[in-house]
Amino acid sequence: MAEFKVEIRAAVPADSAGLARVQVETWRDAYVGILPDGTLLDLDETRAGVRWARMVGAQGPSERLSVAEWDGRLIGFCHGGPTRAGLQQAVGDDRTTDVFEDLAEIYALYMEPDFQGMGLGRALLLDVTKHLVMAGFDALGAITLVGNHHARRFYEELGGTSGEEIPSVVAGSPADQVAYVWPEIEALAQALETVDG
Repeated sequence: MAEFKVEIRAAVPADSAGLARVQVETWRDAYVGILPDGTLLDLDETRAGVRWARMVGAQGPSERLSVAEWDGRLIGFCHGGPTRAGLQQAVGDDRTTDVFEDLAEIYALYMEPDFQGMGLGRALLLDVTKHLVMAGFDALGAITLVGNHHARRFYEELGGTSGEEIPSVVAGSPADQVAYVWPEIEALAQALETVDG
């Protein structure tokens, strides 16, 4: 039997085309029936690749973009860093600025459909979470589409607490979102290590 070896590593600028391909394939699989078909068909890997090249090159020290590579091919990625305004709004306006400085966010977690369910998403999330812990974050949040039941189940199985639905627009179409929060990022990292290792 052949060995199935996947490398989890930090992204480099040369990964931009692979990042774009995985993002487009994952959106076209996960968002059928959530976003309009035309929106999904209009996704452009070339434009997405340019955006990813800029993002990889502009990462700050408290950000992490990790990729999963198998047999020379990028098959998934996870990107996290300081909290953005959308998660702050979803968590609640009554929280103080100091709390948001300690709250990290998972911006994206995508795995090619053929590689889902193998524990690779957990491995990617673990890699990013470890980096965020070392960067000094105490809590973690993520936002996903309400209709993305696969992602919601994944976050819930990891102990994420969901908030209220947030009306939003994604790629020009109405699509409600929901935030998940882990108030203790180190506990999440330990749970992921237990499952992973």
